Amino acid sequence: MSLPRIYLDHAATSPLRPEAREAFEACLGTADFNPASAHAFGRAAKDLLERARERIASELGAQRRDLLFTAGGTVADNLAVLGFARARGCAATRIIVSAVEHKAVLAAARQAEAEGARLFVLPVGPDGSVNPLDLEAALADCGTAPTLVSVMWANNEVGAIQPVAELCDIAHAHGACFHTDAVQAFGKLHISVEDVPADLVTITAHKIGGPVGIGGLLVRGGIDIAPLVFGGSQEGGRWPGTQNAPAAAAFAAAAAESLRERDAAALRWTSLRDTLEAELRERIEGLVVHAADASARLPQLLSVGVPGADAATLLMSLDLAGVAVSSGSACSSGSQSGSHVLAAMGIVPTGEYAVLRFSFGPSTSEREVLRAAGATVRAAEQARAAVHT
Repeated sequence: MSLPRIYLDHAATSPLRPEAREAFEACLGTADFNPASAHAFGRAAKDLLERARERIASELGAQRRDLLFTAGGTVADNLAVLGFARARGCAATRIIVSAVEHKAVLAAARQAEAEGARLFVLPVGPDGSVNPLDLEAALADCGTAPTLVSVMWANNEVGAIQPVAELCDIAHAHGACFHTDAVQAFGKLHISVEDVPADLVTITAHKIGGPVGIGGLLVRGGIDIAPLVFGGSQEGGRWPGTQNAPAAAAFAAAAAESLRERDAAALRWTSLRDTLEAELRERIEGLVVHAADASARLPQLLSVGVPGADAATLLMSLDLAGVAVSSGSACSSGSQSGSHVLAAMGIVPTGEYAVLRFSFGPSTSEREVLRAAGATVRAAEQARAAVHT
């Protein structure tokens, strides 16, 4: 009898939690209507939507009115960056991003630049972190122009946690607005705008066991954000279209469950991450642990490099062994240009170099991690042998 498959790709999507599924199904037939409709059915959906908004916003230390529902993290990042620039006139705007941002932020920043904005890209060190002094220097070059600083809370590929509190304070001291993509950090770390008073914060549901297709953007202090699409007044006109109340309810349920178990899960995940890292270091010669020297890393994510192995061969071998992992960001799957995150960290191999990203979820067990470690060792040996035949 074959062993159960092991899913270690929660950073791409974490399967729907039972609590989220129950919340969604509870809406069917009672609140799965258009929240913009004035009749009783629409009012029921509207009430559900706003209760979900209140619940999620409060878990971020924000007000209900601050949370804008979107179609996901990519939309929220684009609204934050490109929406900020367009609302002020791109030619008058300055955008500062780190070199390791999610491609949704980087692509939106490049589009703002194409429309006239001046773009600054902050380097990172070998640990994947931004040096606050580099932000100070970039802000000094921006003068008094409207400026947005966008630095992610924690990196989706290597797990390095950025000094967002310090970066946010520096941005505000220079009169700039601060956006952080907290997609990978939300539900795993303590995220609160009471502690880190970011002006714009991106989150999404499917990384915490909520449904795909719904995310959120905190827009605080009445910051003006230009819409990217047009045709309705929903979400203040910034993301128009019929709102998905059942998905919002499921998002809120997943967020509440993530918050409830967060501290205990972080301790368990850290132990699993360290166990997996130790096993792979001991048994795979030359293994590279990405962001190993970062002052802090996400507890549920481990990224490693296997020199001398082909990534596609290694991933296929693991999949055949019943272990699902990724080579990095799911949004970059199929890219032939390599990881912009690793390149920014100075990791530019000259030969074959397979990257593996392991990421844990609520159900991940030590037995699964140890089995995955053994499968990875065997797959690495096979992949290396294939390169040299």
